[in-house]
Amino acid sequence: MKNRRGKQFVDRAVQGALARRILLHWLLFLIALCMVLPLWRIMTGAEPLGPFGEIMARGFVHCAPALVILLAMLPVFVWDTVKFSQRFAGPMYRFHKIVQDINAGKESHPIKLRKGDFWTQFAAEFNIMMERMDKRDQVKALSEDLREQTPEEVSA
Repeated sequence: MKNRRGKQFVDRAVQGALARRILLHWLLFLIALCMVLPLWRIMTGAEPLGPFGEIMARGFVHCAPALVILLAMLPVFVWDTVKFSQRFAGPMYRFHKIVQDINAGKESHPIKLRKGDFWTQFAAEFNIMMERMDKRDQVKALSEDLREQTPEEVSA
């Protein structure tokens, strides 16, 4: 059974930054492509020299199929980046919630990550740490209880 996520944007700040970054990379690639292809055609002799505007216009016509493909693929690039980012944004969201619960005095539970998530080793170590802290708190509570008891209550 596949473990599906309920939300696409678990951490809008991180995942939004990644989506913006992939858009920026895509835009820079597109600009470079549109600039280099016409110049490449001139350098290889496929395009005669002429006014810059005409060269760029003809170059645009020649690279139009690539531009259409890139435009069609842009949503796929962004979607895949957001989906991929869930593998680390989701675990960090869970760690954050557990820490908030602990700080609020609520009972904590072991962190369980989904198959394919990053930081599974960190989650295992975090769970071991939480278990040790729980045991330490139990020993501390028992110690305090014993200190509060009278010698007669302890021997009984």
